[in-house]
Amino acid sequence: MDSLVASNIRQRPTRTLISVAGVALGVLLVILNTGLVEGMLNDRIRRERGIGAEIQFGREASMLSPSSSNPVDVRYADKLRKIQGIQQVSPVGYYVQSGNSGLGIEIVEGIEFEGYSAITGIRIVEGQAFQSDEDVLVDEFKAKHSKLKVGSEIQVFGKMMKVAGIYSPQVGSRIKMSLGAMQRALGAENKCFSILVKVENPDKQAEVQQRINDELPGNKVILTRDLGLDYGREIPGIRGFVRAVLALSVVVSSLVILLAMYTTITERTREIGILKSLGAPKRYIIGVIEKEALAISLIGVIVGLALALVAGWVLERATTLQLEFHWSWILRAALIGLGAGALGALYPAVRAANQDAVKALSYE
Repeated sequence: MDSLVASNIRQRPTRTLISVAGVALGVLLVILNTGLVEGMLNDRIRRERGIGAEIQFGREASMLSPSSSNPVDVRYADKLRKIQGIQQVSPVGYYVQSGNSGLGIEIVEGIEFEGYSAITGIRIVEGQAFQSDEDVLVDEFKAKHSKLKVGSEIQVFGKMMKVAGIYSPQVGSRIKMSLGAMQRALGAENKCFSILVKVENPDKQAEVQQRINDELPGNKVILTRDLGLDYGREIPGIRGFVRAVLALSVVVSSLVILLAMYTTITERTREIGILKSLGAPKRYIIGVIEKEALAISLIGVIVGLALALVAGWVLERATTLQLEFHWSWILRAALIGLGAGALGALYPAVRAANQDAVKALSYE
């Protein structure tokens, strides 16, 4: 049986290549899209958790994909400073724009440099802090991958702004500007997106959180350590997107295999008639066709994995996007490719096994 399967694959190279491409596309969709989702989400969580503040004070809005309206009044900062257990606060504005690479989105943070650096520990490694509304800071990662240096220009708010300095470590967004400049650009005086809160004793951050909720009710007070859980609740659409990609991959792979194997059955009608006349049972014929489909699917899975790894490598070096390929998703993608191949070949296999041997032999 194995030699028959290999022979059938070799004798129809065009059909085999099309089938392999269909399965590979499905695997590529799963691995690349889940890698992008997991990588960008986890990268954002890591940078948010590294800001040095134990608490983020804000309103009911997504911390991951914030609106550029910045709903929090910065005067809350003065009220927060009066609460027992709080050491330092720093308001932060957010603005969402399309990625400068043309892919994804970028979040620009508006900060008051002295207060923000006191909490996060960021320092200027090249250049200086912003001196005007046209100045921005970028982190070392952004500078390296976008080939930026002090004096370079970068697009923010639809216009070109100057890189005044490069900072380290990588915390928060990769682009920062003066909070005052952001407020003026957005026409949102005294507004920010959230306020970072540094507590005196990190072991008592939950107590401080409760105190803030008691004294300033109706706001959203999040412990930084819980940001990953909070993001998961705020963006359920991400999980729906991943499930849609999985479904699409199964459909694409199954249809390609189904069409390819259905065409193959028509081409091999006389061959099937000969097998049946020699006494080949239905399960043997079904087994030959399913084995052929699984062999093609396995090749497609390997090609799809290789393409996904190459595409991920290119994206990470050409853009600031982060990808994470977890072994569990690689395994799922492989199983989806193989399962879709077997499913797509099932109907053609059953149809072939049920053909009448006399009619099959007389087929022209």
